[in-house]
Amino acid sequence: MKKDVSILIVHYNTPKLLRQTLKGIFAMKSEASFEVIVVDNNPNMRVDEMVRTEFPQVTLLISDRNTGFGNGMNLAMSRAIGRYLFIFNPDIAITDHALDELMKYMDAHADVGVVAPRLSNPDKSLQLSCYRFMGPSIVLYRRIPFLAKMPFAQKAVDTYLMKDWDHKETRDVDYVLGAAMFIRREAYEIVGGFDPKYFIYFEDQDWCRRFWKAGWRVVYHPKADFVHYHRRETAEGGLFSQLFNPLTHKQMKSAIYYYKKYRGEKHPRA
Repeated sequence: MKKDVSILIVHYNTPKLLRQTLKGIFAMKSEASFEVIVVDNNPNMRVDEMVRTEFPQVTLLISDRNTGFGNGMNLAMSRAIGRYLFIFNPDIAITDHALDELMKYMDAHADVGVVAPRLSNPDKSLQLSCYRFMGPSIVLYRRIPFLAKMPFAQKAVDTYLMKDWDHKETRDVDYVLGAAMFIRREAYEIVGGFDPKYFIYFEDQDWCRRFWKAGWRVVYHPKADFVHYHRRETAEGGLFSQLFNPLTHKQMKSAIYYYKKYRGEKHPRA
């Protein structure tokens, strides 16, 4: 039986947050019919027993190895039956009728392929979750502490983060954070899933770029609001701790692939 929305979650290392997220999903007030698919993506921190015992209504997919975020989501999308696909992090608290708001917006705007909600920090302050496409220099400005303090670097990063805008109205954006992406099925079937060559990082930017290239709009819609318990692990600590962080290495590998892939291409919204 078809559903309005497939809520798709890839779990890696936050079992307690996953439990709270699932509790919130099944307790929320919503007029949408939905299914929940969880991909258990970490053989060293399984959540299958917890999910089966406490949330038997969830479709559980078990990966025999950590395939990365995008590949885990591709697995979930291949099994989804909803007319909308909701890419959803296991560290997000859903609010009443926020799902309805995203569906209502998509139903009214047939040219939109991706819509993303406002993400708030636990203290209700704004979490920056929509961006302009990232130039190569931004990666360095955000990772090298002495560069990050330079006025020219701060200005460039603020532009990338869209700090010149108050984030209070709905508008088209270059790309949105992969933590919460509401996808039109017809657009997904044309564009395809996440590029499997990304293990982690840059897959959301790449995907939104491909939606724009295929003629689908990417929109930030703050009328729908979720709380995101987010931390940037690659930005923690000093220069040396960042350099030796395995996630930093994965991010740099993804960045190199992304910039090679789109080298010389014009901005897709031009």
